[in-house]
Amino acid sequence: MKSAECDNSAFRNRYSSQSPLHISRLAWHGKRVILRELRLHRIFPALLTTLGVSLAVAFPHEAAANLIQNADFTQYTYTGSLPLTTVYGMFGTESGNTLSLTDWTTSGYNFVYAPGTADAGTKTAVNSGAPNEAPGEYNYSSGYGDTYMFGSNNGGAGTVSGGIGTIDAGPAGGNMIAMDGAFQTSAVKQTITGLTIGQVYVLKFYWAAAQQQGFTGATTENLTVSLGSQSFTTSTVDLPYASFSGWMSQTFDYTATSTSETLSFLAAGTPSGEPPFVLVNGVDLELIPDFSNWLVFAGFGAGCIVLETVRRRRASSPPAA
Repeated sequence: MKSAECDNSAFRNRYSSQSPLHISRLAWHGKRVILRELRLHRIFPALLTTLGVSLAVAFPHEAAANLIQNADFTQYTYTGSLPLTTVYGMFGTESGNTLSLTDWTTSGYNFVYAPGTADAGTKTAVNSGAPNEAPGEYNYSSGYGDTYMFGSNNGGAGTVSGGIGTIDAGPAGGNMIAMDGAFQTSAVKQTITGLTIGQVYVLKFYWAAAQQQGFTGATTENLTVSLGSQSFTTSTVDLPYASFSGWMSQTFDYTATSTSETLSFLAAGTPSGEPPFVLVNGVDLELIPDFSNWLVFAGFGAGCIVLETVRRRRASSPPAA
């Protein structure tokens, strides 16, 4: 008991000479320390958790998956009896065709070409040393196919502004498809599954304009791309005789209206007697991330920061004299 009295006496001796303002400032200092502790142990963890969740939503660890099957056109079935070192040529259900592209269907005058084969021959013969084209609707006397695009390897001029003389390999790698825009036109199709109704998907691909080898005259080419009931059409290319436009990148956005929809590519061109062709390479369909949840978290985090800033300013202001 005596020890307590001594302690109280020492306290009175120490602070009896202090003014009320000084004592108030001491109390304010203690309050600031308490607020600092609360901020460190309660508010900051909450803010870090909020920001962490926001970042996780905004920047997912896994990239969006390509929903297209056989997107590079390299998977095929060949049923012909003639020997081939490189498989390319007319594909689909047209009479006489010996090629089928896995996951893709068509009934038109459409072709698949491996890199370096689109201009590897002429209307009358394959180039010396070049691989033969798979048999199709129209064949050489030997039975092999005979449909090529104009390029530097078979007399192509490459005179289009910004164009090139040869049919370059597709920028995305793999094979390319070539669709006649005026003769026996028919879309190249694939059924896409796993879609979410109301979600937006982005379709990306490369395309180019070309002309079938062995014909004369300028042509025009464009491409209509549909997913379900939604369709978009590319710009129209005015292609000089015997030329190739070079590859162009194209992007379209689609909103899913069903969990399963048909993707189709349909070429169009003029004139019908000077075969206009559209080439396609590297098809990619991905879900566009939904950032609405991230915006909610970000807004909540921003609100917490604002409240903390106001609290800090109040805590750092000493009481008025």
